[in-house]
Amino acid sequence: MKVAFLIFSYFHKNQPNMPVMMHTLLFANELKEKGDEVKIILEGEAVLWAKDLLSENHPLKSHFEKVKDDFVVCEACASMFNVKEEIKGKLKLENDLFGHVSLKKYLDGGYRIIEL
Repeated sequence: MKVAFLIFSYFHKNQPNMPVMMHTLLFANELKEKGDEVKIILEGEAVLWAKDLLSENHPLKSHFEKVKDDFVVCEACASMFNVKEEIKGKLKLENDLFGHVSLKKYLDGGYRIIEL
């Protein structure tokens, strides 16, 4: 099975929404450990997770490291939220749809899209 988690949110009550990212990482890791292909797509303000998760002292760092290579970050949004330079070369940036991630590409590739 191929699954792509699509994340748009970052803030909840003016704080990072840790439950959303924690569950995304748990679900993705579970699938990956069972042999499935996963992608975690960050769009909109969710690109702020990319910067956070790369921090050495982030509380979700150990979960993140297991699926780090499966992250896909919107290049246009990373630029807009001023994190592009900090994540460039560390996480995959995509810009197939007017600077954004193309969901069609993943759907055509057999991925099921789950939005969290």
